[in-house]
Amino acid sequence: MLPNAKLLDNHLLIDPVAAVYDRSMPEYQGLRKTMRHGILMSIATSLSLQSVTWIFTDSQSSSEVGKAAISDYIHAAETRGSPVISVILSCSMEENVRRLGETSRRGTKLNNAEILLDIRETEDIHHFGGEREIDIEISGLHPHHVAQMIFDFVRNVSAPEKLQG
Repeated sequence: MLPNAKLLDNHLLIDPVAAVYDRSMPEYQGLRKTMRHGILMSIATSLSLQSVTWIFTDSQSSSEVGKAAISDYIHAAETRGSPVISVILSCSMEENVRRLGETSRRGTKLNNAEILLDIRETEDIHHFGGEREIDIEISGLHPHHVAQMIFDFVRNVSAPEKLQG
């Protein structure tokens, strides 16, 4: 759907850190920030990657740690001269719990329903706000339908006249 696009799954940055430090260790967040910043700035300043459209998966809260992570993405986008287009996928708690049990949720991916419930009750997802953000309720929707919705949104907000502002 998006020619010359690359996906950087957030677990490509989480898993190497989790191999060294448990999330509860004080060094964990520092190494996450170092890796994230290094990768993002490499992408932002690379002449070889200028024509690539980057898609990042991540879920950051409105906490101080989440805001710091978001600032790394914003800084990289500004350095590169690229807009940030935010797509937030939301679903019901029941759907979220059902997805925790899927076989693709291995390794460091969240798969504990109690932790999920705590996160959903105590943390707010970071919102960039503005016309370049969409929040899609995906419960019961087919993945191809959601992909088309995202594609249509990105195409609309990426129109040359929209990118001027």
